[in-house]
Amino acid sequence: MLLSETNQFVPLQTKVTAALALLLAAFAVAAYLILRATLLPIFHDIEIDVARKDLKRAEMALRNDLENLEAITADWAPWDDIYAYVRGENPAFASSNLRRPTLENLGLDFMAVYGLHGRLVWGQVLVGGVEKGIGELQALDAGSAMADTLLLNERPEIRTAGFLQTAQGPALVSARPILRTDDSGPVAGALVMGQFLNASHLERLRDRTGVEIDWTFGDAASLEGGVIGVVATETMATAVRTHKVLPDVAGRPYLVLETTSPRQIFSLGERTASVALAFLCFAGVLATAFIWFVLNGTITRPIRELATHIGSIRESGDLTRKLGSNRNDEIGALARQFDDLTGDVYDARLALLDQSFKAGKADTAAEVLHNIRNAMTPLINGLHRLGKQFRVADRLRVQDAVRQLGEDDCPAERRGKLLEYVDVSFRHVAESGQEALNELGIVTAQARQIEGILSDQERFANVAPVAEDIAVDSVLSEATHVIPRDAQPAVDVSLPAVVSGYRVRAHRIGLLQVISNLVLNAYESIQRSQKQDGRIDIDATDELVEGRSMVRLTIRDNGSGFRETDREKIFQRGFTSKTAGETTGLGLHWCANAVAGMGGRIVALSAGPGEGAEFRVLLPAAGGEPA
Repeated sequence: MLLSETNQFVPLQTKVTAALALLLAAFAVAAYLILRATLLPIFHDIEIDVARKDLKRAEMALRNDLENLEAITADWAPWDDIYAYVRGENPAFASSNLRRPTLENLGLDFMAVYGLHGRLVWGQVLVGGVEKGIGELQALDAGSAMADTLLLNERPEIRTAGFLQTAQGPALVSARPILRTDDSGPVAGALVMGQFLNASHLERLRDRTGVEIDWTFGDAASLEGGVIGVVATETMATAVRTHKVLPDVAGRPYLVLETTSPRQIFSLGERTASVALAFLCFAGVLATAFIWFVLNGTITRPIRELATHIGSIRESGDLTRKLGSNRNDEIGALARQFDDLTGDVYDARLALLDQSFKAGKADTAAEVLHNIRNAMTPLINGLHRLGKQFRVADRLRVQDAVRQLGEDDCPAERRGKLLEYVDVSFRHVAESGQEALNELGIVTAQARQIEGILSDQERFANVAPVAEDIAVDSVLSEATHVIPRDAQPAVDVSLPAVVSGYRVRAHRIGLLQVISNLVLNAYESIQRSQKQDGRIDIDATDELVEGRSMVRLTIRDNGSGFRETDREKIFQRGFTSKTAGETTGLGLHWCANAVAGMGGRIVALSAGPGEGAEFRVLLPAAGGEPA
C-alpha cells in the first residue's frame, strides 16, 4: 500500500475498535449514572413506603388490642347480673365472677366496677402477679381528670377507650356504662377494664407483626412536637425510623409509636446498579474483542486482499479513473489503487446500458403487442357477434307485412295474423338489440383493457408500476371475458364465490394481463385437445411462504397439458408448445416477469400430455405482514 509521507497509515480495524471501546465506556458510565439517578430514588421511595407500612402495621396491631379490650367490655357491661350487683340486688355476683381467675382468663391487668357518681363497688389490679386494690392505679381516683372521663358517663351511648397513664405504667383502658342485657337503662354505673402496656406486651406486638417496634409515653410525646397523627420518617445509614404520636383517652399527645426498618431495599438497589455497571463493562469488553476479531476476519483482511488484486488490475492497464480519496486507511488505499480503473468501467457501463435499453425496448414492444393480441381476440369475436345481431332484421319480412296491412281488401283474419307477425318481429328485434348491447359492453371492456395496456405502457414505460390493494374476484371475473361466448365446444368456467374474500397487493393492469393470458392459454389448450367437456377452474387460497402472508391464485384446465421435461422451460423466453404461427412464445415469459415484479412467483404443473395443466400465481396478500 502506498501512502504519502504526510499521512501516517492507521489500520481501519484500530480506528473502529478504538471508537467502539470509547463508545461502550461512555455508555457504561452514562448508564450507571442514569441508574443511580433513576433507580436508587425508586428503591428509596419503596423503602420509605415499606417503613410507613411497618408503622401502620404496628399501629393496627396496637389498635386491634384496644378493639379486643373494647369487645370484652362490651360483652360484660350490658348484663343483667352485673346491673343488679351494682344496684345492690345481686351480692353473690362478686364471689362467682369478680375474681382473679376472671381477669387472667380475660387477659386483663385490672378491672373495676363503679356505681353512680364514681362510687367504687369492686376493683382489682394484678401487678407482677400480685393482687392489689384499684387505688394502686391512682388514675381512677375521685377528682382525677381521667375519673371524670371514664366514670361519670350517665348516658347509655357513651363509650370511652384509649391510652391511659397510671401509677403502675401506661395502659390500654376501656370503659362502658353498666346497662341491662337488652341495653336498656337507666345507667347503673361504669365498668372499666385495662391492660398494661409493658415490656411483655411490646414483645407480643413485635412477634405478631414481625416489625421492630418501640414506644415512649408521657413527656416524651412533647419532645416530638406533640403533633398527633403525623408520620415522621428519619433515614439513617443502615435503617429507616418512622414514628407517630397517638393521643390518650382525653385526646392529648401521649404515646410515640416508633418502628425501625433495615435499609435492605436501598442496599439491593445499590447492588443492582453496581451489578449493572459490572455487566455493562464486561459486555463492553466482550463486544470490543468480538468486533475486533470480526473486523479482522470479515472486513480488514478482505479489503487488503481486494486492494492487492485491484492493484494488479491497475498495473495491467485495463481500467483507469481518478477518485481522489484522501483517506488514510485500508479503504483509502483501495480507493487510490482504484483511481486508474474506474474510467474504463464507466465507459463500459454506458455501452452496456445502451445495449440493454435497446434490447429492453424491443422486448417490451413484443410483450405489449402480445398482450394486445390476447385482448384483441375476444374483441374481434365480439364485433363479429355484434355484426350478426345487427343483421337480424334482414331475415324479417316486416315491410311486406306492413304493405299488406295497408291494402284495403286485406281480410280481417289475414290482418290479425300480419299484426301478430309484426309484433313478434319487433320483440325479436328488441331481444337482438339487448344481446347486441351486452356484446357491446364486453367489446367495450376489452377495448378499455387495450386502452389500459397502451396507457399503462405510455405512462409507466420507465417507472415501476404502483402496487395497490386489489379485490381478487373483480380481476378474475374480468379476465374470463377473454373466452369467446360462442366458443364451440363450450368451455365451463368455475369461479367460486369464496374468491371474493381475498385481496392482494399488486399492479392492477399487470395482474389483469397475467390472469387473462393464463385463462386464454387454458382455453386454447382445451381447443387443441378437442375435448367436448372443456373446463377451467379458478380458485384462491391463503398460503404462508417464508413467514410471509401470500394469496395463491390457481387456474386449472383439462386441456392438452405438457410433458415434465417442458415444465422447467415453460417460462423461458421464446419457448412454446403451440404450433408454428399460433403464438410468439412471449406470453408465459412475460407473465413470469410481471408476477416477479409484483413480489410473487408463478408455477406450472401438469400430470402429462392430455391431463390438463395448472398454473399457480403467488402474490403478496393485502397488508403483506408476516404471519
